[in-house]
Amino acid sequence: MDLICDVIHQAGIEYVFGLPGGCADFLMEQIYKNNIGINVITANHEGSASFMADMHGRMTRKPAVLIGQGPFIASNGALGIMEAYHAGVPMVIITETSDYHGNAMQAVYQSATGEYGTLDIRNMFKGMCKYVGYATTPYEAVYSTQLAVKHAISGRPGPTCVIVRYNVMTSVVDDEELQVPLYPLEGHIEISPPCISEVDAGKAANLLIAAENPVMICGRGAHAAKAYDEVKQIAELIGMPVMTSYMGKGIIAETHDLALGVMEKYGAPLTDKILQNSDVILAIGTCLAPDNTNNCSPEFINVNKQKLIQIDIEPRNAGWTYPVTLGITSDAKIALQKIIEKINSKFDYFIYDVNKRINDLKDLKKDPKMEFFSSEKYDLTESPIEPESIVKLFNELINDKHIIVLDAGNNRAWFTRLLQTNTTEQVYGAGGVASMAYGPSASIAAAMLKPDKKIISVAGDSSFMMTPYVLNMAQTHDLPISFVILNDSAFGNVRDVLSRKGRPISLNPDIDFAKIADGFGVKSKSVAKYADLRSAIDEALNTKELMLVDIKIHKKSNHLRIRRY
Repeated sequence: MDLICDVIHQAGIEYVFGLPGGCADFLMEQIYKNNIGINVITANHEGSASFMADMHGRMTRKPAVLIGQGPFIASNGALGIMEAYHAGVPMVIITETSDYHGNAMQAVYQSATGEYGTLDIRNMFKGMCKYVGYATTPYEAVYSTQLAVKHAISGRPGPTCVIVRYNVMTSVVDDEELQVPLYPLEGHIEISPPCISEVDAGKAANLLIAAENPVMICGRGAHAAKAYDEVKQIAELIGMPVMTSYMGKGIIAETHDLALGVMEKYGAPLTDKILQNSDVILAIGTCLAPDNTNNCSPEFINVNKQKLIQIDIEPRNAGWTYPVTLGITSDAKIALQKIIEKINSKFDYFIYDVNKRINDLKDLKKDPKMEFFSSEKYDLTESPIEPESIVKLFNELINDKHIIVLDAGNNRAWFTRLLQTNTTEQVYGAGGVASMAYGPSASIAAAMLKPDKKIISVAGDSSFMMTPYVLNMAQTHDLPISFVILNDSAFGNVRDVLSRKGRPISLNPDIDFAKIADGFGVKSKSVAKYADLRSAIDEALNTKELMLVDIKIHKKSNHLRIRRY
């Protein structure tokens, strides 16, 4: 266990999230007792711990360690692991098989070794991790931890897992018995990311310089590469509009003249118009998945008429959903830097007026039909409260000190479509598998990592009912998070796709979340009238205390209002 602690420390990992159980108790205790600068955070639930580990990976680009008992990390904790796997977020899981005293073949209580009569957590993790190591010796436990760190951060990031047999966790590595030495971690992880070639950088630059109407699409890969400056620079260099997938939201401040917001189902008609009229598409860190491209519609992206340049760190992603004109395997930041260099070296050949491109786009944004960060319900001041009008007040009141953490469901639709970010890295949300209850727990990690920011968790009533213990966690760690609940007494996203006859199965009883917060001793406010809404949101955004705001929204609100397909 001391050697595993050393690997975690050598990797620069600063946070361990988990819930003790099995022989994972001993490892969590050892990390805590060793006092090597690693924060050990005990969660109330394995799912909460995995959501916090996912948020840590998004914010820091470094893995956190998720620790817990095998059967429960593989089940309860699977939600955050699957989110990280789909979203490309680094995470290292260290767990165990619960084969108490090494009785793997006797099918002991809770055993998960995969023997006859036991759970097979090895295969469970293989379905949602980049790498799974199964340690049957102390040496393998340490070496697998090194490899887990390596694979979590190399190439496309993702979750990795080390599964340790129960008796192995507390055993000793005997140097004299080692057939292969244990080397320091550094030599395993000092691996350069994939890099664009000079030839491909030149080809991409030529295509963009020759384009009459280029457009850029950014996904989560652009966030993972921290390509913020490069996205802004190349956009401004040639006057190229920038739209994003849901997971790419906020790669550029959406108040920027060239920012279009999110595309397709969460986007405005403006994004459709710009994309469909473009002749060259530069896709950065996005696989152009069906949920971002109207089910891969040729009416949305028509590669018979448009040239597609797709750049991704994962070779699988370029040319996956659409055939490409130029597919490049590269880190997004490095690729954009090289393409910018090539454009600058060829700029004498650029014939288009950049200022005109920008001004034409600004004029389009003013057209009410384009619904640029606006919608039918955006300006309503009625009661019951319309959710779109809530987002409008957020737009008026937020600044660069605020971070919004979204959950799954309709709240995500309204805020993704209508919240206009005024800085980068301002919005985070479930989008890999988009599990309910993600946001409140992820907000705990966000507040730990960004104490200089005000963290706002936005969730629906159904999601928050899954995770009210976050109030206790926030209290325990003295985190001044504001939990904002959009309460329509329903599984709203489910309700909206059911028939009228089936809709009752999605409805919830009316819950007063302010009273629940009162029970925890947490400052709270319940809002049912629009006249009280602005002051409540303003207080939530600016209070230095832990707070919950329960907003009763229109029970017939339907996120399909902001979809066009």
